[in-house]
Amino acid sequence: MIEVLVVIAIISLLASILFPVFAKARESGRRSACLSNQRQVGMAILLYAQDNEELFPNGLNRNGATRIWPVEGWAGQCAAYIRNPRLLACLSDDTSARATNASDQVVSYAMNSGLVGYADSDAPIPPGIALGSLSAPARTVLLFEVAGVTANSADPFEGAGPRGTVGTNFSAAGNGLDNRLYAQRDWSTSTSNTYATGYMGGRLPFNPQATQFPRAQGRHAPGSNFVLADGHAVFLRGRTVSSGRRAAAEGCNQDNKPTTPGCSGAFTAAGTRNGAFSATFSIR
Repeated sequence: MIEVLVVIAIISLLASILFPVFAKARESGRRSACLSNQRQVGMAILLYAQDNEELFPNGLNRNGATRIWPVEGWAGQCAAYIRNPRLLACLSDDTSARATNASDQVVSYAMNSGLVGYADSDAPIPPGIALGSLSAPARTVLLFEVAGVTANSADPFEGAGPRGTVGTNFSAAGNGLDNRLYAQRDWSTSTSNTYATGYMGGRLPFNPQATQFPRAQGRHAPGSNFVLADGHAVFLRGRTVSSGRRAAAEGCNQDNKPTTPGCSGAFTAAGTRNGAFSATFSIR
């Protein structure tokens, strides 16, 4: 009996040591699989651009009478190039399809809304910007990781207006700022869509009570996967990615701190030539 208890104790000790190792190895495998899938989605977007005058997708313009945030619906717009909706779901994303939309699939990645020009809320969304107009595509964010997002990504309209039905959930877009990640018609529930990147640019959440940044670290702690506008995929810590609106010039600092003449102020991303960050949401 004593020998049996000793063996059980040894097995328990080994299990306590090895289980975290196995869990870490499994997550490492998932991270690699998600990175591969995300890269394929990024390449699908670039193929779409090549076939459409080198313009990035701009998403859905209208959902009935409701204007949609720029680039929302990009996955459906690129459905012919993505082909397999399963590529859009990361194994580490615990989001489940909402029961209200049986045709929805999990979409674990969102697109940089800065890749579309600005339009007033009542104006149609302008076309995506030209791929050739990017000053540094290898440092410009194309795709980033999100959670809580589902969409009918196999449908070019994602269930919206032209097909006669009213879509509720769309593939997401944002500029990396808190309260600036949109994937639903009902903005009052927009915080259910969250960034899975960890805090970006060293910023803290604007409002800890209603934040779209639930964790300081990324989905694949300590960081998350990104696809940049030249098509390459990379794992980055959130603090090394500058979020926000586009910079006025390539060398601008995030939020213009320290101040640089000719650069804009709060809530702007760093310029693409700014060496303080590995990547930026700015297109300049």
